[in-house]
Amino acid sequence: MSLLPDFTWRTKYDADGRTLVDDFFVPALASATRYDRTTGYFSAGVLLLASRGIEGLVRAGGLMRLVVGCTLGEPEVGAITRGEQLRVVVQDRLGAMPLEPTGDAERQALELLSWMIATGHLEMKVAIPCDGSRQPVATTVLFHEKAGIVEDKAGHRLAFNGSVNETPQGWSGNWESFHVFPDWLGESDLKRVDAEEDSFRRLWNDEAHRCLVIDVPTAVKDGLLRFLPPEGQLPARLRGPGAAIGVVTPPD
Repeated sequence: MSLLPDFTWRTKYDADGRTLVDDFFVPALASATRYDRTTGYFSAGVLLLASRGIEGLVRAGGLMRLVVGCTLGEPEVGAITRGEQLRVVVQDRLGAMPLEPTGDAERQALELLSWMIATGHLEMKVAIPCDGSRQPVATTVLFHEKAGIVEDKAGHRLAFNGSVNETPQGWSGNWESFHVFPDWLGESDLKRVDAEEDSFRRLWNDEAHRCLVIDVPTAVKDGLLRFLPPEGQLPARLRGPGAAIGVVTPPD
């Protein structure tokens, strides 16, 4: 398994004639034992794009933690104001988004997503913008952060921050850019990585002042788990020639 310093990372990546997936995303994840990510939008299809990197993360017993934005409308915020539990409202909001794949690629994406959740390789939380009193706000305010931290088995860390969402369109369609900060190159980059770590920690632990962060509701997870492969079998995207990962050790 490669380490992050084995690669030469550019200070800035953009989509001008380059492939962000091959140039950055796959090699970073292939070296990872931890991938922490904040994103305004998420699509399971991004896991297919990065499946070669995901294979390395899984082989290493690694963990991906994802905080993804959830925008509430006026009816949902009104329900919370009237006493509905936030978790129930978010569950209803997410449950209204159909999980019906329209083809093999979408089905494989949902299979890989559900398998990573079931085996402990992926943990997801939902971020809901709130006001200074930590009351949810509606529609016009988004959780729009797009940052990530990758750590390898030797403890080297790489942070990035820019415009790319965790979607196929973000990584391989749109014009996107982001800056990269390796913590082994000097004090300045180390401070930037530490700042991203602190920001992610506060969000993950629901300690932010203007954002509420909750676990993905159980009913939503249950809906995903119906896409699991047969017991004892890897997802299609992680099996076959060049993708056999052998025994998988879930993270502690």
